[in-house]
Amino acid sequence: MKDQKAILFFLLKFVGLYVVLNTVYGLWISSYAPLPDPITKVVTHQSVACISITEKNISIGSVATSPNVPILKDGRAVVNVYEGCNGLNVMFVFLSFVIAYTGTLWKTAWFCVVGLVLIYIFNLFRVSLLYFIAEYYPNNLYFFHKYLFTGVLYGIVFVLWYFWVRKVWPTKA
Repeated sequence: MKDQKAILFFLLKFVGLYVVLNTVYGLWISSYAPLPDPITKVVTHQSVACISITEKNISIGSVATSPNVPILKDGRAVVNVYEGCNGLNVMFVFLSFVIAYTGTLWKTAWFCVVGLVLIYIFNLFRVSLLYFIAEYYPNNLYFFHKYLFTGVLYGIVFVLWYFWVRKVWPTKA
């Protein structure tokens, strides 16, 4: 019975925190409607900086009544970055798990920061790669966006969770 209580408490903390984070985020996003939120703009600007290493004439466009941020090449929209592309929802799933499976305050905070940075960096890489796929292999964009890169991103989260549970958390004191 004690194990079931621990599992139930973990699930309540995980789901509760995820719902709270998503609700607050949803309210924050809707406060910017119909424009894109600042985090999506930052992710797009940083992705364009990555893309600009190998591509010329890359810029960021704007649509006055749209929540997306287009990435342009020679003034032509190649790919649009929406709020779901900023990686925050994946970060909320990661944070909810780590906090629900609490270690010491120091280890939890440290691991959350490291995990969020890794997820953020991979997400920038993902958005940048989606630009190249949209530009050079547009018929493959749906597969890479919907399945492959989403699977890899969540795979990274699962690896981080595994590391948290097996390597970091058990040594708490």
